[in-house]
Amino acid sequence: MIFWDMPKLCLFCDNNSGSKEHLWPKWIHERKDFGPINFKLGGSEKKELPNPEIMVKTVCGICNKGWMSKLESSNIPTIGNMLQDVAILLDEAQQKLVAAWTVKTAMMTDSMKGRGASNQFYSRAECINMRLKQEIPNRTLIWIGRIDGMHLVDTGTDFALFDLQKERVGMGSVTTIVAGHFVTQVATVHIEKENAEIASLPCKMGNWNESLVQIWPIQKPTVQWPPKASFTNGGPAGLAYLMDRWRMGERVEKVNRATPEA
Repeated sequence: MIFWDMPKLCLFCDNNSGSKEHLWPKWIHERKDFGPINFKLGGSEKKELPNPEIMVKTVCGICNKGWMSKLESSNIPTIGNMLQDVAILLDEAQQKLVAAWTVKTAMMTDSMKGRGASNQFYSRAECINMRLKQEIPNRTLIWIGRIDGMHLVDTGTDFALFDLQKERVGMGSVTTIVAGHFVTQVATVHIEKENAEIASLPCKMGNWNESLVQIWPIQKPTVQWPPKASFTNGGPAGLAYLMDRWRMGERVEKVNRATPEA
């Protein structure tokens, strides 16, 4: 197992961090042995880890065993079905629960940059509101989809937003998570400039309406999973296209926030 030791405040509260929290929850590993996985953090080289149970130590025991555990338990019936490729209808309550789970996991992924890192995306207030109310940050979109075969993926991309005059007006962050056949992607935008005029989010063209179902903001009282089209492990419908759909413009190694975290 890999432990990221960052003895600072919990990501979600004012207690000291250090509790060993699974990046992918334990119940997922109990349903499928995913074996060795490829792991890459920031600009480091890709490594093959023999044990997929990556542990993150940026939360406290109270959060880990309290609200986070409850959120996991509430999602097991829904995400568990999708993980094992069982068709399911999601009502509004289930869409909200899966959306909260997705954002919580994205915040955990973001925290692996290092607590207090200059390029950490989610704010302290957003993380605290996730603990208190399972509140989804403003300007957040979340989708779910399906992939052929069973996989385990957690990857994030940060990007800058520019207005019509090509001036930077904000930052965005996208996290793509795969557990078994279940795929979820969250995109959150932070606007740094008041009255900014953004033509659109920098998303590449694709068959997204066929392969993804939006669950946040909630658009329909009930949605069907799986969607009409599925992702594959390669080829023209490969998962890589989903992960790359927000990578527009020039690539940079590190994107700093315009202002320090409050």
